[in-house]
Amino acid sequence: MSLSIVVLAGGKGTRIKPILGNTPKILAPIGGKTFLDWLLKWIDNWKLDTNNKIILSTGIGHQEVENYCKKNNYKVICIDEIKPLGTFGAIANVASKFYSEDYLVINGDTIFDANFKNLYEKYYENTKKPTIILKKSIKNKRYGGYKKTAQGWVFTKEKSQFISLGAFFISYENLKKRWAQKTNIPFDAISINKKIEREMFIDSDCFGENPISAVTLKDDIYFLDIGIPSSYSKSQNCIPLFINKY
Repeated sequence: MSLSIVVLAGGKGTRIKPILGNTPKILAPIGGKTFLDWLLKWIDNWKLDTNNKIILSTGIGHQEVENYCKKNNYKVICIDEIKPLGTFGAIANVASKFYSEDYLVINGDTIFDANFKNLYEKYYENTKKPTIILKKSIKNKRYGGYKKTAQGWVFTKEKSQFISLGAFFISYENLKKRWAQKTNIPFDAISINKKIEREMFIDSDCFGENPISAVTLKDDIYFLDIGIPSSYSKSQNCIPLFINKY
């Protein structure tokens, strides 16, 4: 088995920019550390056999993030985007540069409570069909989420009680196949960065047509996204408490 963890950290952080300024969101100060420090500790707690194959997909602030990782001797790989590619484009960019049999993709601004070791086992039990982690949200008022069909789960722009936590398992072969089904751009880093004409996203462009598997977590699980000012403020105490409880 070959599993790599891809952290999507190339977002512009527009909503939280008034607080962070030009600091990349993944380096946001939280409880005396950076979000990246807490994130890597969170990942380490999963006890997944990844052989330290953790990849940060970066965009704006790439050099600052890479320098921080080197300074702290973090065993991570930083792969940047020449231009904004969207989540699907970013993952394709990473996979075209760093091969792994399977990838676990997570957002670089989100932490939640889940047993990733069990989730990985379920992914394998399902013959490695792409598996997304969803949270049931009864009070969800936003449009966009996932719905279950006879063939599996697909993204929908309609209202849904099942929302993505931005985390999923996918194999290299399935990712490459879905890329070819959606675009004529060759699956290599140079072509992806130069020929892509618009940002491409996992939800709508990758999981919006061909069904996938899903694991649904309960509505009351711990979940925090630091992407907005109110959540970022809350994270100063909540994230250290959550991570240190392991």
